[in-house]
Amino acid sequence: MPTFTVKSYQTILNKLKIIDHWFWCRYTLNPYNGCQFGCIYCDARSERYHMPADFENQIIIKEKPWELLDRRLSRARTLRPDVVGMGGVTDSYQPAESKFRNTRGCLQVLLKHRYPVHIFTKSHRVLEDLDLLREIAKESWAAVSVTLTTLDPQLAGFLDKKAPPPAKRLAVIRQISREAPEVKTGILMMPMIPGFGDGEEALRRMADAAVENGANYLLFGGGMTLRDQQGLWFLRNLREKFPEKMPLYETLYQFRYDPDRYEGRYGPRGDYLLEKHRLILDICKAAGLPVRLPRFLPDDFRRDNYRLAEKLLNAAYLRQTLGKPWEAPFWLGHHLENLDEPIADIVSRGDWHKLPGIEEKFRTWIITHLPAGMAIRPGSRQSP
Repeated sequence: MPTFTVKSYQTILNKLKIIDHWFWCRYTLNPYNGCQFGCIYCDARSERYHMPADFENQIIIKEKPWELLDRRLSRARTLRPDVVGMGGVTDSYQPAESKFRNTRGCLQVLLKHRYPVHIFTKSHRVLEDLDLLREIAKESWAAVSVTLTTLDPQLAGFLDKKAPPPAKRLAVIRQISREAPEVKTGILMMPMIPGFGDGEEALRRMADAAVENGANYLLFGGGMTLRDQQGLWFLRNLREKFPEKMPLYETLYQFRYDPDRYEGRYGPRGDYLLEKHRLILDICKAAGLPVRLPRFLPDDFRRDNYRLAEKLLNAAYLRQTLGKPWEAPFWLGHHLENLDEPIADIVSRGDWHKLPGIEEKFRTWIITHLPAGMAIRPGSRQSP
């Protein structure tokens, strides 16, 4: 049985150095520490997150996080409304939410301050807040990404042992798409777990299920990671329940099993990832299913900056998944997002030094992709 400990904190909102270009989050927020779903692959079990020792049974309830959040946003001088990712470390809609309502309290504050939100969850309980999410979407932007690693209920019982079964998670997407189409929703196939739902037929079924249930997208990226205590926990469970799969993991992660410590690769070998990424892209293309989520575009000077950055970061993402050079569009996209004025003004003045190391071809690309009618003033020092 889980135990709940209420603990006070000084802060609740984390600002990222650069926007997460997979999920479009500028900020992150986790209403709880520890997670009752107890997924055996969860990276939050690793030492870097400082979670409770008994991750799925010792649940830390952050005391009145909505008050911390409201105080932070009310007093903010440098923060601008942007996407808040909720549930990236522990699920915001784990069973504790039914009693403590930390997530709902935070959503009410985000609505008040007109901050967009991206929810990551495995739980049907998110539907209890569909009224709030609909209002947030109308005021700014909202997305709910439902994690699915496999559609096989037996395999899910091993991987996500206390989370709702796959069919119930698909029903979340179906209900949101029907009742609140303004809220973006889709499948979050992260992590991709070798030997569990990563075969061609299983991936086709996943894409078909996404389309059939009204998903706007299927997000994927990389394979399951293994490190320190999290790696040990997963491999112990794997060795007990699916010992025949251990050779696959020893090959992909290049380790020799030790019950006391994990020393191997952080992620699976690159050739495995490249093969799976190509397969997923082909399957989703054939199904007409986007693998990227349209981002939040603010109603201020950042709008065109974000619009151009989205194109660059989408290109960087696809190039990276296919093993191609991706760094140039990636960093240019992030530079554009962090500008403190419209990109058109910078181009008009020819102040390209505000975009460090920008290549000539990207200068031409930016000028070409500026909004129609936003002509460069005659006599400016623009280049080329």
